[in-house]
Amino acid sequence: SIGHQVKDAVPNTVAVSPDGKKFAMAIRGLLYVSDAEGKYQHKLATPQNERVDEIVWGKDNNTLYYTRTNKGFTALYTLKADGSAAEKLLCKADCNIKSLKMSHKKEKIAFVQGNNAVMCIDLKDNSVAKLADAQFWSFNRYTLNFSFDDSYLAFEAMNLFERDIYLYSFKDKELHNL
Repeated sequence: SIGHQVKDAVPNTVAVSPDGKKFAMAIRGLLYVSDAEGKYQHKLATPQNERVDEIVWGKDNNTLYYTRTNKGFTALYTLKADGSAAEKLLCKADCNIKSLKMSHKKEKIAFVQGNNAVMCIDLKDNSVAKLADAQFWSFNRYTLNFSFDDSYLAFEAMNLFERDIYLYSFKDKELHNL
């Protein structure tokens, strides 16, 4: 169970599994999984001295992808919600990884890395690619969205102190400022 010290805590992040039967949540930096009714709650094994931040589910309804601190900066990790596999580091940088966005087919995760890059991890082979150089202010979260067929990624970034919308084509590997 979640326990007395967090029973009244509000999760700072909640993600619903694709089948709608489970929740994953970060409460006070720790990672928990619960059934949809909240009857079963389980704390997953992550380092006690680090903080889980953002969470997204994989298409198998068992794999979690999340950011957590790694001696200061947030990095991208994966873990099985049923506890059958240990935490695995997928992407680490000398800056924060944030604004996770899962593709509709659940085959890619786009994210902002640091203050100047949009990245994408292909979940088939865990390869990470830089999609665009752009300016991101570190105290803000930014919106990234895949098109319905996952062939484009739209995102916000700063340009001359204003938010601009950019569109990246996975097919053409081209970036356009709208």
